[in-house]
Parts: sequence; C-alpha cells; structure tokens
Amino acid sequence: MRVALLCDTSQAADRLGNEAILASSAEQLQSRDIEVVPICRGHHRVSGRQPSDERILALEFPWLPADRQRYLAEIRAVLAGDRRALPAGDKVFTIIDQLRGVDALVIGGGGALNSRLGWLLYERLATALIVAGQGKPVILTGQSIGPDLSVSDREVLAELLDLCSLVGLRDADSYRAAKQLRPGHPAIFQTMDDAVLLDVDCTAPQANRIGVSLDAQQWPFPDDDYLNVMAAVIDGLAERTGAEVEFIPQSADSEGDGSDQEVHQAVARRCSRPVSVAPIEKGTASSQRLTRCQWVVTTRVHPVVFGLLAGAAVLPIGLDRRGLSRIDGALRNWGWADAAVPFAALWDPQTGRASETLPGLLDELVAAAGSERERSVSVRARRLEEAARWWDRVAAAVTRRDQSRKALDPVATVARFSANLQAKIASFGLTVPASAEPATAIIMRTRDRAVMLDRAVQDVLAQTAADWQLVVVNDAGTREPVEQVLARYAHDLEGRLSVIHNPVSHGMEAASNLGLANSVSEFVVIHDDDDSWQPCFLQQTEAHLRAHRDEQAVAVSTDVVLERLVGADYVEYHRFPYWAELRGARLIDFMKVNRMVPISVLYRREVHEQIGLYNEQLPVVGDYEFYLRLLQQLRVGYIDRGLADWRQRPDSTGASSNSMFALGDAHRDYDLALRDAYLREWTAQNGIGLPMFIAKTVEREADGLAQRMAELVGPDPLLKEVDAKLDLILERLDQIERQLAEPGSDDPGSKVVSARDALRKIARRPGH
Repeated sequence: MRVALLCDTSQAADRLGNEAILASSAEQLQSRDIEVVPICRGHHRVSGRQPSDERILALEFPWLPADRQRYLAEIRAVLAGDRRALPAGDKVFTIIDQLRGVDALVIGGGGALNSRLGWLLYERLATALIVAGQGKPVILTGQSIGPDLSVSDREVLAELLDLCSLVGLRDADSYRAAKQLRPGHPAIFQTMDDAVLLDVDCTAPQANRIGVSLDAQQWPFPDDDYLNVMAAVIDGLAERTGAEVEFIPQSADSEGDGSDQEVHQAVARRCSRPVSVAPIEKGTASSQRLTRCQWVVTTRVHPVVFGLLAGAAVLPIGLDRRGLSRIDGALRNWGWADAAVPFAALWDPQTGRASETLPGLLDELVAAAGSERERSVSVRARRLEEAARWWDRVAAAVTRRDQSRKALDPVATVARFSANLQAKIASFGLTVPASAEPATAIIMRTRDRAVMLDRAVQDVLAQTAADWQLVVVNDAGTREPVEQVLARYAHDLEGRLSVIHNPVSHGMEAASNLGLANSVSEFVVIHDDDDSWQPCFLQQTEAHLRAHRDEQAVAVSTDVVLERLVGADYVEYHRFPYWAELRGARLIDFMKVNRMVPISVLYRREVHEQIGLYNEQLPVVGDYEFYLRLLQQLRVGYIDRGLADWRQRPDSTGASSNSMFALGDAHRDYDLALRDAYLREWTAQNGIGLPMFIAKTVEREADGLAQRMAELVGPDPLLKEVDAKLDLILERLDQIERQLAEPGSDDPGSKVVSARDALRKIARRPGH
C-alpha cells in the first residue's frame, strides 16, 4: 500500500513545524505498513522505515486569484480529456502519471485553508481532483480552515471536503466552519495537531530556560512597537524566574527576505538581560530544543504544541484572529480554555510599548507554572493515545476498511487565568463577554451586495479590539441574502449583532441615523459594506480618543483601493494614498472638497448631541456636510497611519458600483446645493459684496495665469505638428479632386469632398 503525502515543506520560507508534521505523519503511516511518497516543492527525503528518495513535485499555483482560478480551470479541462488545455510541458501531466502509482492521497497539516494562502487551497483541491478521478481515496488531516475566505475560495474548500472520505481539523473554529459548509458530510472530526506524535523525548530534563520562538511577520502591528512589547515580555519573565533566554527559530527564508532569526536578533537587541540566539535547525532538533525549556514564549502554534507536550509553562501570544484561533485550538486540545493571549492586550498604541496588563499576566503565569505542569503531564498519555487512534482511522480510510464514527474524546477544559485578568484580555480576544454598552457601535449600510457584506463582516471580526456592536442596516435590499451572510458568522457575532431591514429606502444618511437610534456605545463609526480597515483601526482610534479628551473625533490616513470583479470576488489591482499630503483634519482643507470618508473616522456618540444627526435631505453628500459641521464646532484628531481602505470600482455598474461613479450627477448637484445653502446663509447676514469680489478676483487671476503661461510656453509644438500634417492631407485631397474632375475620369465622388470638409472642420480653418 502506497500513499502520496502532501504537506507544506520545501517552500521559500521553510517552516519547521511543517517539516515536523511531515516527519510525524510519515512515521505514523509507515508504522502501519503504508509506504509514503512525499509531495513537496523541492527535494525532501522522508526519514523513517522506508528511506526512499522517491518524491512528487507539488503543483504550484499563482498568487493572484484570477491566475489561480484560470489554472484550476485548465487542470479541470485536462482531467476531462482535453490535454491541449495546458502546454505539453506543464508539470500536471507528470504529476498525473506519478499519482497513478499510489493507492491514496493524504493531505497533511501545516497549511491553513483560507484566502490569505489561497494558492495552497487550490493546490490541495487540484491534487485531490487528480487522485479522486483515478478512483482512489483522499484524506484530509490536521488542517485549519479560515477564518478569511472569499466566496470563490469557500466554494473551492467545499468541493475539497466533498472529495475527502475522512477530514480531521485541529481546532474548534475550523471544525465549526467545515460542518457549516458541509453539514451532511459523514466523516468530519476535530483532531489533535499532526505534529504531536513527532519522535521527540517529551520527558527530557528541562532547564530553567525561556525558549522564545517568534514569527518574522509582525503584521498587523507597527514593527517597532512589536519589538518593544516582545522585549518587555521576555525581560519581565526572565526577571521573575531568573531563567536564561534562548531564541529558537522555526522558520528560515531561503530567498533572504525575512526570517525568525532576524526578528529574534532585533528583539534580543532590545532586551536588557543576556540572551542567546540559536541557529536554524531541522524540525526534530528544534522541537527537542523547545521541550527542554521550562518556559516557552511564542507567537506560533507548533511551539505551543511541543511546550504543552513537555509540560512547560507556555505563554502563547496571538497576533491576529487567525493566529489566536489556531493557538486557542491547541490549548483547548490540552484542556485550557481562553488561554491564548492577544498581542493587542499587551500593547499600548499611544506609547508603542507594553500595556499595564503585562505585569499581572506574567505574575499569574509564574505562580501557576507548577500546577500547569502537573496538569499537562497528567493528560499527556491520553492525548498521545487519542492522536495515535486518529492515525488508525486514517490508515483504515487509506485501505478502505470500516472506520469508527466515534469522535475523539475531548479533554475537559479549565480556565487558565483569573477572572480579573481574563476580563482585561477578553475585549481583544476571540470570546467577548456581553456588554450593556460596548465601546463602539459599527453601523454598516448595505443593499443587495451580499459578496461585499460577507467581506465587510469578516473585516469587522478581524479587528484586534473586539468590544463592539455591529448594526447592519439593510436599506430596502433583498432580505434573504443578508440573513444568509450573517448566519454564516452567527457564532462569532453572538451578542454583538443587530439587524434592521428597511422596507423602503430613505438614503444613506437616513440609514446611518437609524443605526444610531438602534445602538448604545461610547464611540461610533460608519463601515459601509464595500470598505475595509486594517485590523488595528478600532484599537488605535479608540485609544487615541481616550488619550485626547479634548478631541471629539479622530480620522486616519486612508488608501484608495481600486478593485474589479474576478469570478465571484472583488480583487484589488491598485492602491494609492487618499490625499497623501494631508497631515491633519482641519476645516480649511475641507472647504474645496471632502477629504474624509466614513470608513476613516471614529467619533464620540456625544457629537450628535452637539451638532445633530446626519442630514437626510442630502442623500449623497450627507457625510461631507456632517464633517463640515464637525470641523466647524469641534476638535478632530488625526492618526498618520494607513488604517482604512476606501474601495472603488470604476468599471462596475448597478448595485455593486460606488455612488460617486453611479450617481455622479447627483453628487455634483447636491454638492452645489450644499454650497449654495452655506452661501445664502452667509450672505443673509453679511451681504453679497465679499463673495462677488472673491469670485471676480479668482477669475482675473486665472485668466492672467493662463495668458502668462501662453507667453512663456508659446504655441504647443504638438499642435504645430498636427497642423502641418493636416495641411498635407488637405492638399492631397485637393489634388485627387482635380484629377477626378479631368475629362475621362470618373465622377469626383462625394466621399472625397466629405473627407476634405470634415478635416477642415477639425482644423477649424475653412479658408484652405
């Protein structure tokens, strides 16, 4: 029995956790008398009982969504019998032939099935299509799903699940997403991480050492702030424990563009205590190094797995929703509830340094280290047994034997932190307690744009600050698609969602006012369904207003993002700063044109008590009029960091278009009406003398500038060249007309005359 094993190894950025998964998975299959043929992007020899150098080069999908969709369609055509759909030299033909020599496909862990890594999702589906088309079983194990999935990628994932006879997912969020996609699938289970059975000695003696493993990517946080906070975490733990510090890299970039070692060295330089930075090693050696530490500080999931396995006190720090979900899954598999620590909870955006939460967190971690070790060791044998039992099930699926339908036995979870500490970090995490008055009301205006609404809800869920209420105002759009989108995220939105279905549309400003009336909060922001934020938008803007009590609102630097429809999704193709020269929100900058959009402004709810609601009589420039009132009467702060995206679709029509394009005439007319109203108000009190003087002065200055430029530049040389060419053409047409008029020639014809007359009109020189 031979199995092709697809794992994420030998990429440009080699991740040792993925290498550990491949080694562990291969060992488990080989121990059950199944030969393993790895599918990888480069040369990778599977160690174990069968030291074969045989391998299959993995399919490599393009990064751009349109390109990977096209390549998948071409592979489908080849599998349907059209070998001309791809060039004869494409590697898919070799892979098809190689996969004929195996009995099954096991798609192993290490990669996340989401749109951020969409090319890996498409690679898995294409490989599964080849094997399933040959009538062989496909098994998916140790994977994570989402949380960010586009409409197209969600369909691709659903098809992959359909092809699999057995599916194992390593965290509760992924299991929930898979069951939502395919509720009738008979064999979707939550499992352990596949690396847990790696051949390392988890009972080796541990030194009083802090093993640190940090991801090279600091997004979505400012690089400098990330380094400051992580150095404070390491110094604080070392001071409390007297432990030595060793940085243990898990990823190296063979192309030289960022690696764990680089960020480790950068953090080490900011630490006040002596530290050492280990070199990059093979997955087993690196994992063994971690298991010999009494303490583990990490932003990655696999150091969490190996630290728990060895009974170390693990401080797992998640940078974003995806990372928190993976880490939380690993901790819950070991019996710890709400134990992942959001980096956002440890970060003070105003100072760029560690927040006041850090000291208490470190105190609790150190105080509970002994009892946590005892608990981890007590459940270790059971966890390893459960993981081995899963691989029995995988082997049964490979050999088409009957499988147990029993789910893996969960471990009862206990709270890791005190109620006081948990309350401090909860508003930045995955589980947000219900609040009578959340920090921010997010009012989302939508109408018949389900794809955009889906993306916008994901955008809100990705925020590092999670103490919010989402109010969706469906402004007379079809009800069912809105409810379908929101049902998809019901678990994540529980207790934080309100939905209003307007039977009749009264415009965007009326929708905003309706959302305000149906929410309670300290702050307010308008998040239209087609725009988006960077994940730190809410955390940074809320922190800014709390630190600047004299300001009633804050705006952020914003990018214009141009996008177009590709398949079922809107895909970015260009971005640039919106008013790049803007360094503050000042009334003088707004007199000529609006320089803020709703997605970029957070303000205090009390603003409406001072300046009123949105003007419902201005359906397309109401936001601009609101900002003018705001800037006239109150102070508005500014954060010079690109935290918001104003998304535009110049080529779209209908419901998916932007109002500035689809309602261009209305924008112009209402803008003029707004200015006329302000002018009338001013002249009623001050007369029309000054406006008339300014208008005439501007006209004279413009005329004088145009005349001066003409004197300096002279006639446009390009126009002179065009004139000369027109002269030649007209002269030639006159010759043709004279020749045709000679005796014996054909009728002069109206076409020649018409052509000459048309050219003379273009040249505006009828006297030729």
